[in-house]
Amino acid sequence: MGKLIVKLSDELHEELRKTAVANRRSFKDIVTALIVSYLSHPTHGGSRRKVEETVFCGSWEDERTAEGIIADMRAECRWFGERKFCQKPPTIISH
Repeated sequence: MGKLIVKLSDELHEELRKTAVANRRSFKDIVTALIVSYLSHPTHGGSRRKVEETVFCGSWEDERTAEGIIADMRAECRWFGERKFCQKPPTIISH
């Protein structure tokens, strides 16, 4: 495994450290995720890697519709109380 040594400004280092603490991840994990994200983006010369290669998310087989899965997730998040991500999104009315 390779090693990368980079000098960062104090401000950037502090922001990365805060992000790592807030996400309960190591500094190395945050920096690695940023580099992987950057390199996998097509505008930076990389090609989008398959989901299986990134190990950041997965897929599964499910007979339910997307709406059914979302409804089940909302029903399970009662313990969050009135947090915004458990509420239905607002209806947008266009004129």
